[in-house]
Amino acid sequence: MMYCPYCKSEMVLGKIEAQNLLQWIPDGEQTKGSTLWAKSPHSIVLSNYYLFYPAAVTAFYCSKCKKIVIDVEQ
Repeated sequence: MMYCPYCKSEMVLGKIEAQNLLQWIPDGEQTKGSTLWAKSPHSIVLSNYYLFYPAAVTAFYCSKCKKIVIDVEQ
């Protein structure tokens, strides 16, 4: 169990995965579909892949507490 370093709420475990979408997927879910553009039903897309640009997202890393914070686009 993990609590948010800012508000102390329980955080959800997941993973960040990149095929053609850079997405966060809740633990236990798999990407659905047969194409590289497929996504998990509850995933949060962090970045899209574009023809000449890789999927990428700005993130802040704290070397002291080993946490990554990412702002999700709306």
